[in-house]
Amino acid sequence: DITDRKATSAQIEELNAALARQIRDLAAANQELDAFSYSISHDLRAPLRAMQGFSEALLEDYGERLDATGHDYAGRIVAASRQMDALIQDLLAYSRLVRVEVKLDPVSLETVVDEACGTIEMEVKERGGEIIVERPLGRVLAHRTVLGQIVTNLLANAVKFTKADTPPVVRVRSESDRGRDRLWVEDNGIGIAPQHRERIFRAFERLHGAQQYPGTGIGLAIVQKGAARLGGQAGVESEPGAGSRFWVELAEGEGATA
Repeated sequence: DITDRKATSAQIEELNAALARQIRDLAAANQELDAFSYSISHDLRAPLRAMQGFSEALLEDYGERLDATGHDYAGRIVAASRQMDALIQDLLAYSRLVRVEVKLDPVSLETVVDEACGTIEMEVKERGGEIIVERPLGRVLAHRTVLGQIVTNLLANAVKFTKADTPPVVRVRSESDRGRDRLWVEDNGIGIAPQHRERIFRAFERLHGAQQYPGTGIGLAIVQKGAARLGGQAGVESEPGAGSRFWVELAEGEGATA
């Protein structure tokens, strides 16, 4: 019996050592992949900006020499380069979430929400909509910049996914329960079918065409990754045609807030 126990113990130790090696290899591979993605995204911006700049200069300086087809082609190049630049910007933001050192401090949700509202204020006005903030909002343990990315993406998402003839109405509120604070962002948009609620948080997952609802398909991936980096969770409650209620849950913050 003692011999069997020793043999079993040795096998367990060997398996644990092999698992530890695999974890280290996987972590190293992920770091290399993150560094590669960041480098590629960063280096792509220079030629992309050159293409965009020359296309705009072509339209501005030589537009009179171009016929309708030439104008159309040059305009398509400008639009495509802007879309690619937005995609690279989101890729960089997503990569930074993985690479940045996250230090958690007490943060005021009201401050972060107000700043995020200011970022998308013009778009809301153009759509004839409004963002209603039910104060007071709570305080959470978070990294200020990461939390700002999360809230900005949630608000922009809420404003975007409404029907063209429907002014967006977004309601922001928070609730506390057993040491956790949940921020809700509720909209009157098109809603999400149950089978797609997890899928929408994956990078590059789109339920609608870019022509109908422009975007890069990374916003909600940033929300979920950011929430995880802050030790929290993100999710959604929604039904098609009945709007969506996105939430982010983090630990409550005590003391001074940023």
